[in-house]
This record gives sequence, C-alpha cells and structure tokens, in this order.
Amino acid sequence: MSTTVRISDETHRRFARLAQQTGRPMSRLLDEAADALERSLFFDEMTQRWDALRNDQSAWQSIEGERALEAGGLTDSSR
Repeated sequence: MSTTVRISDETHRRFARLAQQTGRPMSRLLDEAADALERSLFFDEMTQRWDALRNDQSAWQSIEGERALEAGGLTDSSR
C-alpha cells in the first residue's frame, strides 16, 4: 500500500540526496527514519524512568537488594 505524505521541499531534497548516496529508495529511508525515531523515543523514556527510579531511595534500595540476591545465584557452587 502506498500513501502520500506531505513534506517540505528541503526534506524531499535531503531524502533524495540520501537515497542517491545509499542506493535505497526514499520510502525505505522514511521507514528507517521512523524506526530510528521510535527507538530514540523508547530509550529516552527508559532513561527518564530509570532516573526516576534511581531518585526514589526506597525503590532504588529494593532494586539493589534484588541485585545482591541474584548475584549470589550466579556463583558456581560446584567448586
């Protein structure tokens, strides 16, 4: 399926230049750009939530407690 998307002339020129440089069609470049933006937004949100968790002393202590328990399970007990 194909849909028309309105973009500025400058953005069109940029995508045309990128298509020529990479040998990929502009539609694929748009897909890749959307994927990259989604990944960027995902990791930005993850960082914000991680920072909020780290700033919550009680929650952070709970996380550290879980890590300590899990770390004990990683040792090789057959020695």
